[in-house]
This record gives sequence, C-alpha cells and structure tokens, in this order.
Amino acid sequence: MSPLVLLSVYGIYVFGFISNIFGYSCQFGYMHPAAVPIYEAEISWDCAVRYMKYADNALSGDSIKFTINLILVFDESQPESTIKAAIVQGGIGFNYTTLRLSCAQFADAESRSAKVTVLIYGLPIEQ
Repeated sequence: MSPLVLLSVYGIYVFGFISNIFGYSCQFGYMHPAAVPIYEAEISWDCAVRYMKYADNALSGDSIKFTINLILVFDESQPESTIKAAIVQGGIGFNYTTLRLSCAQFADAESRSAKVTVLIYGLPIEQ
C-alpha cells in the first residue's frame, strides 16, 4: 500500500473521533508496544450525555509524563441502548482528553442508563 493510503486510513481511525459502540469496544488511536495503561475509569450514568476528563498531572521533574496514544471505551450497557463516544478536546498525541459519552434508547419512553469502562494508554515523554 502506498504511504498516502495508509495515512488516509490512519486519519479516518484517529481523526474520525465519533464512533458507535454496539456491545464491544471503541478504539481511538493504536497500541504501541511501549504503551502502558495510565488511566482506567468505570462510568455509569442515567442521562443522555456525560463528559469524562483526564489530564496527566505530572508537574514535577521527578514524575514520568505521558502522551496519550490509545483510548479504549468498552460498552457494558444493555443491548437495546446505543453508546456513542467522541473526543471533544485533546486526545491522541496530547497529555489530556475530554470524552463525550452519550446514550440513546431505542424506545423514547425508557429511561436512559449506560455503563462504560474507559482505558487510556500512553507513551512516556522523553525529557
């Protein structure tokens, strides 16, 4: 494959930012062999939209700083709900991110509830 095609495919996956989840994981970025898990959160909510923020707070010179290279969102909701995840700020290549998580039910009369697990992997920044 030509580098231009590979770059286009990479752009679709990384910069598409909006993905649907149907009972499996949503992936932003790629898994690098040197990546380590830097954040994990289990989030439950009962409204249409929820925002999740992560920031690498390593400010001192002794702490290891990371840049995000992979964000995984695992849907653990009911099968009849549809979860959408979008990167609103930061994300891949940054040391912070804000995710917009939304839940929609197929029947409007039903209450909305969702549960996801968010895993963020990062690469150490050389200082």
